[in-house]
Parts: sequence; C-alpha cells; structure tokens
Amino acid sequence: MTSRAYDTLNRGTQFVTRLAADTGPAEPWPCGRDAQVRARYMGNCLRELDRFLHILLEERAGAAPVTLSLRYTTAHRLGDHACAGWNPAADQTRLRALSRSRICLLHGGGRVRRPDMPQGRWMTAGWCEPSSARLRRYAMGEMLRPSAHDLAGVGLFYRTLADRIVGA
Repeated sequence: MTSRAYDTLNRGTQFVTRLAADTGPAEPWPCGRDAQVRARYMGNCLRELDRFLHILLEERAGAAPVTLSLRYTTAHRLGDHACAGWNPAADQTRLRALSRSRICLLHGGGRVRRPDMPQGRWMTAGWCEPSSARLRRYAMGEMLRPSAHDLAGVGLFYRTLADRIVGA
C-alpha cells in the first residue's frame, strides 16, 4: 500500500516532468519581466517537490505530516532513512544544491548571488551538467536557467528518492 505523501510526491514529479516536456529543449528562456516570472515559477516547483519529500520523510518517521519540523532540512532528514546498501550522502549533497538553486530562482530572479561556501566563486545547482553525472556549477553573477532536460532530471531524482524511502 502506498501512502498519500508518496502519491503526492509522485504526482509532483510527474508535473515537473510534463512541464519539462511542454517547455521543450528548443524553447528559449524569456527576457525581462517574463524571465523573472519563469524563475520564480521554477523555484516554486522545486520548493513544492522538496516539501512533498519532507512530508514523506516525516510520515515514514511516524510523525504527523501536518507537524513539519522546522529544525531539520530535508537533506538532514534523509540521513535518518538510510538503509543497508544505500549511503544518502550524494543525495543529501544534491538536495542542498537544489535548495540553493530554489532560493536563487525565487529570491534572486535566477541570478547567482551566494556561493556554496563563504568567499567562494561559484554555486552548485541541483541538476547535472549535460552528458554527465556531476552537478553543474554557476559563477557568481551568472543566471540560472534550468532547461527541460534539467527539470526532467530533477523530477527523476525526487521519484528515485521516494521509491528508495518507501522501499526501505
């Protein structure tokens, strides 16, 4: 039997994947005000996926989903659900990168303003470089413009995490 939280997260990942398919690889990122609107929209989609995953983690831990813990990030929570044969360190790193990407899109219109580490020169995004498993890095001042491929990869990442959590 699947949980409502698991089903909700899966519907969220399907939505992001459909959004990626509808956007298409050739559609250019808009300019001006439309670019800011798209950045905030993308940031909100990432925020919702993170919230759905957090609720699933809370549910699996036995907590009531409505009482979300503000003490731990989703990446911290994920460590509590590691099982034999699964080291969540890489997934936690990617969740932290997705969090920075989400904040950049929501509050900075997509412009990279905060590095991964103090005095750093780049920020790691939550999606991979083209044809690579390595997370993409953006220089300070550069614009985040997630492509359809990036969004599809993020959707697959969350779906894979949900399956691991429920199967653990």
